[in-house]
Amino acid sequence: MFTYQIIILIISLVAIGLGIKRYHEDNMSLIYFVAWIFIWILIILFSIFPGISSSIASIFGFGRGLDTLYIFSTILLFYIVFKLYNKIDDQNKRINDLVSELAIYHEKKEEDE
Repeated sequence: MFTYQIIILIISLVAIGLGIKRYHEDNMSLIYFVAWIFIWILIILFSIFPGISSSIASIFGFGRGLDTLYIFSTILLFYIVFKLYNKIDDQNKRINDLVSELAIYHEKKEEDE
């Protein structure tokens, strides 16, 4: 094993351990936990068996396996950013609605007094 493979293996195992810890503390839903474990297992597999990424690259017509990993990682990151943007937008709408309701409630309360 090369040094980079050992480092990636250690980082991946630590990440899996942190995911398990967060899941047991109810800080992570089951869907995100399974996705987290799946991604880190893929990273372990790609680091131990680098030929897998080359095989996938040839299937999709890319030159090198690393190019394939970069492209799929970029697509995944764009998807995550899009999901986070939508959650933040929904949260902003809910906060605005709550502030409006509180303002109306306090205004009515002051009128009653």
